[in-house]
Amino acid sequence: MAKDFSGNAALPIGLRNNNPGNLRPSLIPWVGQTGSNSGFCTFKDCSYGLRALAVDLSNKITSDGLDTITDIINKYAPPSENDTQAYINAVSDSTGWDPDQTIDFNSANLANLMQAIIEHENGPASSQITNADIVEGINMIPQSIINRVKSFFVDNPALATASTVGVVAITIVVVLALFKPNSLKLKK
Repeated sequence: MAKDFSGNAALPIGLRNNNPGNLRPSLIPWVGQTGSNSGFCTFKDCSYGLRALAVDLSNKITSDGLDTITDIINKYAPPSENDTQAYINAVSDSTGWDPDQTIDFNSANLANLMQAIIEHENGPASSQITNADIVEGINMIPQSIINRVKSFFVDNPALATASTVGVVAITIVVVLALFKPNSLKLKK
């Protein structure tokens, strides 16, 4: 069942915003986003914040071709706003993965990565987010879309070294070709 931590002043801002990944607003609002608070998105409940984190990380892995903790965290938590190396080390310690190890993209690894980020962002209060909560957020993403995008990159490994703009453009074309536009629900 979806948790709603909004208004609980005893919790860190990520949980109070129902945004355990502390995602920032962008031009296109996330599904379930209700606004922003202190520069971070707010969500109607935690399941939507977890869904947004899962989508964000999935896009970084499949669309941007970022497949190591170092690559992902450098983009997720840039040095202009964070002690990125400390963040990388914390996520590496939490997951047990080497920072430069290639991460096989699957639901279990996505959940493990999400948990590590949630722990770093929210400290001890991250215990409020259970594995079941993370799975609920991941399950809100249509798995068929993630699988199709992933298989596209597996079938076309040369694209992994292409520029980010090219990869994103090709991914969009492939996804739109595979799905009817009104059934494409992987959006912010």
